[in-house]
Amino acid sequence: MRIKYEQPSVCHQSYKSVLGQRPIWDWRHDKLLWVDIYENKIIETDQDNNEERQYSVQDGVTNILLQDNKNYIMSSYDSLYSIHPSLSKKQLLTKINFDSPNNRINDADIDLNGQIWISTMDIQQKSQTGKVICHDSNLKPIYSDNSYIISNGPVFDYERNVGYVTDSIKRIIYIFSINNLSGNGINKKVFLSMNKIDGNPDGMTVDKNGNLWVAMWGSGKVCCFDKKGSLKLILQLPVSKVTSCTFGGKYLNELFITTASVGLNDIEAERQPHAGKLFKFVTQEQGYASNCYRSENIPDLYH
Repeated sequence: MRIKYEQPSVCHQSYKSVLGQRPIWDWRHDKLLWVDIYENKIIETDQDNNEERQYSVQDGVTNILLQDNKNYIMSSYDSLYSIHPSLSKKQLLTKINFDSPNNRINDADIDLNGQIWISTMDIQQKSQTGKVICHDSNLKPIYSDNSYIISNGPVFDYERNVGYVTDSIKRIIYIFSINNLSGNGINKKVFLSMNKIDGNPDGMTVDKNGNLWVAMWGSGKVCCFDKKGSLKLILQLPVSKVTSCTFGGKYLNELFITTASVGLNDIEAERQPHAGKLFKFVTQEQGYASNCYRSENIPDLYH
């Protein structure tokens, strides 16, 4: 298969993050949200990046997800919150119990059943104390998979009933069956194993044809793999630290890509003026709409 190369466009007016992460398209209000983990901010923008707002979050923020028909779910380093659509007030839902004090929440997603999956990491990026944990609608942990250093995902391909999760430090992307979950873990197997030149697989998303789009930290690209694991497209960015991606826009065919500026020396920063910016690429594919978390146990405080 011939590998194609394309270049996404930088959103010039976008916020310049230190560690941009976890973009999500809010199809309810036609806008994109993403976070700057190091600056404790949520960034909100329209499809064309013409109107952008920034919100500072006390206690930190690592992810923003959709809840019911208006609100959001937000994760900090160690907790899940319900957050008002104005992003101005929040309610603690639960704290996450970690095996190690050096762990924090890294990534998160919601499946078709409304269950919240969180992935955790070792802050020092050395120990295999990270986990992937699935919580039911009552936020009770029901599945747990262990031995990650930095876990990202999971993301789900509902047409083929599979999920993907990475260990960024090990440079491994795992695949598991959504229909084959047990209390012993997610029964994953290796989907792709990468080398140092490839970079470190970070945040991901899936399109409806089963292609897996992976942000590659350190190598300045997003790689698109087909459902068999063959590389079919490389999006080359003018920045080295690419963190995550998601489909959005009216037809869910626009890939929004977050990046980071953290850790660049003076020469690297001069050569990468768009590091930390948001990027966008119009694809030939269509992504899945983000799922919403619903629970009758959360008081209806914000409507």
